[in-house]
Amino acid sequence: MRLKQLISAGCIVFLNIWAITPSYSQAYPNRPIKMIYPFAAGSGADTAWRLLTQEASKILDQPIVFINQSGANGRLALDTVRRSEPNGYTLGIFTNGMLVVSPLIDPKNLSIEPGKDYIPIMVAIETPLVIAASSKAPFNHIAGMISYAKANPGKLTIGSAGSGSGSHLGIAMFGNKAEIDIVHVPYKGSAPALAALLAGNIDAVFSDVGIKSYIELGKAKGIAVSGIQRSTEIPNLPTLVEGGLTGATYTTWMGVMAPVGTPPMVVQEINKAFASALANPEVRAKLQSSGWSIKSDGASSNQAVQLIKSNLDLYRPIVESARMTFD
Repeated sequence: MRLKQLISAGCIVFLNIWAITPSYSQAYPNRPIKMIYPFAAGSGADTAWRLLTQEASKILDQPIVFINQSGANGRLALDTVRRSEPNGYTLGIFTNGMLVVSPLIDPKNLSIEPGKDYIPIMVAIETPLVIAASSKAPFNHIAGMISYAKANPGKLTIGSAGSGSGSHLGIAMFGNKAEIDIVHVPYKGSAPALAALLAGNIDAVFSDVGIKSYIELGKAKGIAVSGIQRSTEIPNLPTLVEGGLTGATYTTWMGVMAPVGTPPMVVQEINKAFASALANPEVRAKLQSSGWSIKSDGASSNQAVQLIKSNLDLYRPIVESARMTFD
Protein backbone atom coordinates (compact mmCIF):
# COMPACT_ATOMS: atom_id res chain seq x y z
CA MET A 1 0.00 0.00 0.00
CA ARG A 2 2.85 2.34 0.92
CA LEU A 3 4.56 1.62 -2.43
CA LYS A 4 1.39 2.45 -4.35
CA GLN A 5 1.08 5.76 -2.51
CA LEU A 6 4.68 6.70 -3.34
CA ILE A 7 4.23 5.83 -6.99
CA SER A 8 1.00 7.81 -7.12
CA ALA A 9 2.61 10.83 -5.47
CA GLY A 10 5.58 10.61 -7.83
CA CYS A 11 3.29 10.59 -10.86
CA ILE A 12 1.45 13.65 -9.58
CA VAL A 13 4.74 15.54 -9.07
CA PHE A 14 5.93 14.55 -12.55
CA LEU A 15 2.68 15.69 -14.13
CA ASN A 16 2.79 19.00 -12.28
CA ILE A 17 6.36 19.65 -13.44
CA TRP A 18 5.40 18.71 -17.01
CA ALA A 19 2.43 21.06 -16.85
CA ILE A 20 4.48 24.10 -15.83
CA THR A 21 7.41 23.43 -18.15
CA PRO A 22 7.08 25.56 -21.32
CA SER A 23 6.41 23.51 -24.43
CA TYR A 24 7.74 26.01 -26.94
CA SER A 25 7.27 23.72 -29.90
CA GLN A 26 3.50 23.69 -29.26
CA ALA A 27 2.77 26.90 -27.34
CA TYR A 28 4.96 29.49 -29.08
CA PRO A 29 3.75 32.04 -29.87
CA ASN A 30 0.60 32.44 -27.81
CA ARG A 31 0.58 36.24 -27.45
CA PRO A 32 1.74 39.33 -29.39
CA ILE A 33 5.44 39.76 -30.19
CA LYS A 34 7.34 43.05 -29.96
CA MET A 35 9.74 43.90 -32.80
CA ILE A 36 12.22 46.67 -31.94
CA TYR A 37 13.34 48.64 -35.01
CA PRO A 38 16.54 50.66 -34.39
CA PHE A 39 15.76 53.79 -36.41
CA ALA A 40 13.02 56.34 -36.96
CA ALA A 41 9.97 55.60 -39.07
CA GLY A 42 9.66 56.62 -42.71
CA SER A 43 12.78 55.18 -44.36
CA GLY A 44 12.84 52.60 -47.13
CA ALA A 45 14.25 50.04 -44.69
CA ASP A 46 11.48 50.80 -42.20
CA THR A 47 8.89 50.16 -44.92
CA ALA A 48 10.60 46.91 -45.96
CA TRP A 49 10.61 45.56 -42.41
CA ARG A 50 7.02 46.54 -41.74
CA LEU A 51 6.14 44.51 -44.83
CA LEU A 52 8.16 41.50 -43.65
CA THR A 53 6.88 41.56 -40.06
CA GLN A 54 3.30 41.85 -41.25
CA GLU A 55 3.72 38.75 -43.41
CA ALA A 56 5.57 36.86 -40.65
CA SER A 57 2.79 37.66 -38.17
CA LYS A 58 0.29 35.94 -40.46
CA ILE A 59 2.45 32.82 -40.46
CA LEU A 60 2.94 32.88 -36.68
CA ASP A 61 -0.76 33.69 -36.23
CA GLN A 62 0.07 36.40 -33.69
CA PRO A 63 0.42 40.18 -34.01
CA ILE A 64 3.95 41.57 -34.25
CA VAL A 65 3.99 45.04 -32.72
CA PHE A 66 6.48 47.22 -34.61
CA ILE A 67 8.30 49.66 -32.30
CA ASN A 68 10.70 52.34 -33.56
CA GLN A 69 13.46 53.03 -31.04
CA SER A 70 16.09 55.24 -32.63
CA GLY A 71 19.27 56.56 -31.06
CA ALA A 72 23.01 55.95 -30.75
CA ASN A 73 23.28 54.33 -34.18
CA GLY A 74 20.95 51.53 -33.18
CA ARG A 75 22.63 50.87 -29.85
CA LEU A 76 19.56 51.78 -27.78
CA ALA A 77 17.40 49.27 -29.61
CA LEU A 78 20.16 46.66 -29.43
CA ASP A 79 20.44 47.09 -25.66
CA THR A 80 16.66 46.86 -25.27
CA VAL A 81 16.61 43.50 -27.04
CA ARG A 82 19.64 42.14 -25.19
CA ARG A 83 18.10 43.02 -21.79
CA SER A 84 14.74 41.46 -22.64
CA GLU A 85 13.53 38.13 -21.32
CA PRO A 86 14.74 35.41 -23.73
CA ASN A 87 11.35 33.96 -24.51
CA GLY A 88 10.81 35.03 -28.11
CA TYR A 89 8.38 37.83 -27.34
CA THR A 90 10.86 40.69 -27.77
CA LEU A 91 12.86 40.59 -30.97
CA GLY A 92 14.97 43.15 -32.77
CA ILE A 93 16.06 44.16 -36.23
CA PHE A 94 19.76 44.72 -36.78
CA THR A 95 22.08 46.13 -39.42
CA ASN A 96 25.70 45.35 -40.17
CA GLY A 97 26.39 48.90 -39.06
CA MET A 98 25.29 47.94 -35.54
CA LEU A 99 26.96 44.53 -35.36
CA VAL A 100 30.06 45.03 -37.50
CA VAL A 101 30.94 48.71 -38.01
CA SER A 102 30.30 50.06 -34.49
CA PRO A 103 32.16 47.24 -32.69
CA LEU A 104 35.15 47.76 -35.01
CA ILE A 105 35.23 51.52 -34.43
CA ASP A 106 35.00 51.26 -30.64
CA PRO A 107 35.94 47.72 -29.58
CA LYS A 108 36.55 48.79 -26.01
CA ASN A 109 32.99 49.94 -25.36
CA LEU A 110 30.90 48.40 -28.12
CA SER A 111 32.44 44.98 -28.73
CA ILE A 112 29.75 42.29 -28.88
CA GLU A 113 29.90 38.76 -30.25
CA PRO A 114 27.20 36.87 -32.14
CA GLY A 115 26.00 33.83 -30.23
CA LYS A 116 27.55 35.10 -27.01
CA ASP A 117 25.94 38.52 -26.53
CA TYR A 118 22.93 38.10 -28.83
CA ILE A 119 21.41 35.53 -31.18
CA PRO A 120 21.16 36.49 -34.84
CA ILE A 121 18.11 34.53 -36.04
CA MET A 122 18.82 35.30 -39.69
CA VAL A 123 20.26 37.88 -42.06
CA ALA A 124 17.38 38.55 -44.41
CA ILE A 125 17.85 41.38 -46.91
CA GLU A 126 20.56 43.59 -48.37
CA THR A 127 20.90 46.65 -50.56
CA PRO A 128 23.90 48.41 -52.10
CA LEU A 129 24.87 51.96 -51.29
CA VAL A 130 24.34 54.50 -54.04
CA ILE A 131 27.04 57.09 -54.58
CA ALA A 132 25.47 60.32 -55.77
CA ALA A 133 27.00 63.75 -56.34
CA SER A 134 25.61 67.24 -56.00
CA SER A 135 24.39 68.79 -59.24
CA LYS A 136 27.05 71.44 -58.56
CA ALA A 137 29.90 68.92 -58.19
CA PRO A 138 32.77 69.28 -60.71
CA PHE A 139 32.64 65.59 -61.71
CA ASN A 140 30.13 63.21 -63.31
CA HIS A 141 31.59 59.73 -62.87
CA ILE A 142 33.88 57.65 -60.66
CA ALA A 143 37.09 58.47 -62.52
CA GLY A 144 36.30 62.18 -62.40
CA MET A 145 35.50 62.00 -58.70
CA ILE A 146 38.83 60.32 -57.94
CA SER A 147 40.75 62.75 -60.17
CA TYR A 148 39.13 65.70 -58.40
CA ALA A 149 40.06 64.29 -54.98
CA LYS A 150 43.68 63.72 -56.00
CA ALA A 151 43.99 67.18 -57.53
CA ASN A 152 42.38 68.78 -54.48
CA PRO A 153 43.59 66.90 -51.38
CA GLY A 154 41.28 67.25 -48.38
CA LYS A 155 38.52 69.01 -50.30
CA LEU A 156 36.20 66.20 -51.41
CA THR A 157 33.29 66.17 -48.94
CA ILE A 158 31.05 63.11 -48.70
CA GLY A 159 28.07 62.83 -46.39
CA SER A 160 26.85 59.75 -44.51
CA ALA A 161 23.88 58.79 -42.35
CA GLY A 162 26.10 59.11 -39.29
CA SER A 163 29.35 58.04 -37.69
CA GLY A 164 29.48 54.27 -37.42
CA SER A 165 26.80 53.76 -40.05
CA GLY A 166 27.13 51.50 -43.06
CA SER A 167 27.50 54.54 -45.30
CA HIS A 168 30.39 55.71 -43.11
CA LEU A 169 32.18 52.40 -43.70
CA GLY A 170 31.35 52.61 -47.41
CA ILE A 171 33.03 56.00 -47.61
CA ALA A 172 36.09 54.70 -45.74
CA MET A 173 36.29 51.71 -48.08
CA PHE A 174 36.03 53.97 -51.14
CA GLY A 175 38.84 56.22 -49.88
CA ASN A 176 40.98 53.18 -49.07
CA LYS A 177 40.57 51.54 -52.48
CA ALA A 178 40.87 54.79 -54.46
CA GLU A 179 43.79 56.00 -52.31
CA ILE A 180 42.29 59.44 -51.83
CA ASP A 181 41.64 61.77 -48.91
CA ILE A 182 37.96 62.29 -48.09
CA VAL A 183 36.33 64.70 -45.67
CA HIS A 184 33.62 62.62 -44.03
CA VAL A 185 30.55 64.66 -43.05
CA PRO A 186 28.25 62.66 -40.74
CA TYR A 187 24.58 63.56 -40.42
CA LYS A 188 21.88 62.27 -38.11
CA GLY A 189 20.27 60.02 -40.69
CA SER A 190 20.06 59.70 -44.45
CA ALA A 191 17.37 62.40 -44.82
CA PRO A 192 19.52 65.32 -43.56
CA ALA A 193 22.48 64.00 -45.58
CA LEU A 194 20.32 64.08 -48.71
CA ALA A 195 19.09 67.58 -47.87
CA ALA A 196 22.71 68.76 -47.57
CA LEU A 197 23.54 67.21 -50.94
CA LEU A 198 20.57 68.86 -52.67
CA ALA A 199 21.55 72.20 -51.14
CA GLY A 200 25.09 71.83 -52.47
CA ASN A 201 26.63 71.82 -49.01
CA ILE A 202 28.59 68.63 -49.72
CA ASP A 203 30.06 67.18 -52.90
CA ALA A 204 28.58 63.69 -52.64
CA VAL A 205 26.73 61.23 -50.46
CA PHE A 206 26.63 57.49 -49.89
CA SER A 207 22.91 56.78 -49.67
CA ASP A 208 20.30 54.10 -50.33
CA VAL A 209 18.33 53.41 -53.50
CA GLY A 210 15.71 55.91 -52.34
CA ILE A 211 17.87 58.63 -53.90
CA LYS A 212 16.90 57.28 -57.33
CA SER A 213 14.08 59.78 -57.87
CA TYR A 214 16.40 62.75 -57.27
CA ILE A 215 18.87 61.37 -59.80
CA GLU A 216 16.10 60.91 -62.36
CA LEU A 217 14.91 64.50 -61.79
CA GLY A 218 18.44 65.81 -62.28
CA LYS A 219 18.70 67.13 -58.74
CA ALA A 220 21.64 64.81 -58.06
CA LYS A 221 24.17 62.99 -60.23
CA GLY A 222 24.27 59.22 -60.08
CA ILE A 223 27.90 58.06 -59.82
CA ALA A 224 27.99 54.37 -58.88
CA VAL A 225 26.68 51.60 -56.62
CA SER A 226 28.70 49.67 -54.05
CA GLY A 227 27.30 46.18 -54.64
CA ILE A 228 28.87 43.21 -56.38
CA GLN A 229 26.55 43.77 -59.32
CA ARG A 230 24.50 46.64 -60.69
CA SER A 231 21.25 47.57 -59.00
CA THR A 232 18.12 46.43 -60.83
CA GLU A 233 16.52 49.73 -59.82
CA ILE A 234 19.29 51.95 -61.22
CA PRO A 235 20.88 49.67 -63.84
CA ASN A 236 22.66 52.49 -65.67
CA LEU A 237 24.98 53.12 -62.70
CA PRO A 238 28.21 51.10 -62.74
CA THR A 239 29.60 49.34 -59.70
CA LEU A 240 32.71 50.72 -58.03
CA VAL A 241 34.55 47.64 -59.28
CA GLU A 242 33.51 48.47 -62.85
CA GLY A 243 34.90 51.92 -62.18
CA GLY A 244 38.32 50.40 -61.58
CA LEU A 245 38.31 49.88 -57.80
CA THR A 246 39.05 46.19 -57.29
CA GLY A 247 37.49 44.79 -54.11
CA ALA A 248 35.39 47.90 -53.46
CA THR A 249 32.13 46.18 -52.56
CA TYR A 250 29.81 46.82 -49.66
CA THR A 251 26.11 46.28 -49.03
CA THR A 252 23.91 47.18 -46.11
CA TRP A 253 22.29 44.04 -44.74
CA MET A 254 19.67 43.58 -42.07
CA GLY A 255 18.19 40.74 -40.07
CA VAL A 256 16.31 39.58 -36.99
CA MET A 257 17.82 38.98 -33.56
CA ALA A 258 16.84 37.69 -30.12
CA PRO A 259 18.37 37.79 -26.62
CA VAL A 260 20.87 35.14 -25.59
CA GLY A 261 19.10 32.24 -23.93
CA THR A 262 16.16 32.18 -26.31
CA PRO A 263 15.20 28.48 -26.74
CA PRO A 264 16.45 26.94 -30.02
CA MET A 265 12.91 25.82 -30.90
CA VAL A 266 11.69 29.43 -30.66
CA VAL A 267 14.59 30.64 -32.80
CA GLN A 268 13.66 28.03 -35.41
CA GLU A 269 9.99 29.07 -35.39
CA ILE A 270 10.86 32.72 -35.92
CA ASN A 271 13.37 31.83 -38.63
CA LYS A 272 10.79 29.71 -40.45
CA ALA A 273 8.20 32.50 -40.31
CA PHE A 274 10.51 35.12 -41.81
CA ALA A 275 11.91 32.66 -44.36
CA SER A 276 8.33 32.00 -45.49
CA ALA A 277 7.69 35.74 -45.69
CA LEU A 278 10.78 36.19 -47.85
CA ALA A 279 9.64 33.35 -50.12
CA ASN A 280 6.33 35.07 -50.85
CA PRO A 281 6.51 36.27 -54.50
CA GLU A 282 4.47 39.39 -53.78
CA VAL A 283 6.70 40.34 -50.85
CA ARG A 284 9.85 39.71 -52.90
CA ALA A 285 8.54 41.91 -55.72
CA LYS A 286 7.82 44.78 -53.32
CA LEU A 287 11.26 44.45 -51.73
CA GLN A 288 12.97 44.44 -55.11
CA SER A 289 11.08 47.53 -56.23
CA SER A 290 12.54 49.29 -53.18
CA GLY A 291 16.08 48.18 -53.98
CA TRP A 292 16.29 45.24 -51.54
CA SER A 293 17.30 41.69 -52.40
CA ILE A 294 17.32 38.45 -50.39
CA LYS A 295 20.63 37.68 -48.65
CA SER A 296 20.82 33.91 -48.79
CA ASP A 297 24.20 33.42 -47.07
CA GLY A 298 22.75 34.34 -43.68
CA ALA A 299 19.51 32.37 -43.92
CA SER A 300 20.02 30.29 -40.76
CA SER A 301 21.13 31.37 -37.31
CA ASN A 302 24.47 29.53 -37.67
CA GLN A 303 25.06 31.08 -41.10
CA ALA A 304 24.27 34.53 -39.70
CA VAL A 305 26.85 34.06 -36.92
CA GLN A 306 29.51 33.09 -39.46
CA LEU A 307 28.61 35.99 -41.77
CA ILE A 308 28.95 38.53 -38.97
CA LYS A 309 32.28 37.07 -37.84
CA SER A 310 33.68 37.03 -41.39
CA ASN A 311 32.62 40.65 -41.95
CA LEU A 312 34.36 41.71 -38.74
CA ASP A 313 37.57 40.20 -40.14
CA LEU A 314 36.98 41.61 -43.63
CA TYR A 315 36.42 45.24 -42.65
CA ARG A 316 38.72 45.51 -39.63
CA PRO A 317 41.77 46.58 -41.75
CA ILE A 318 39.70 49.29 -43.49
CA VAL A 319 38.38 50.71 -40.23
CA GLU A 320 41.86 50.74 -38.72
CA SER A 321 43.50 52.18 -41.85
CA ALA A 322 40.91 54.97 -42.10
CA ARG A 323 41.10 55.56 -38.34
CA MET A 324 37.32 55.65 -38.23
CA THR A 325 35.85 57.28 -35.14
CA PHE A 326 32.48 58.42 -33.85
CA ASP A 327 32.82 62.06 -34.90
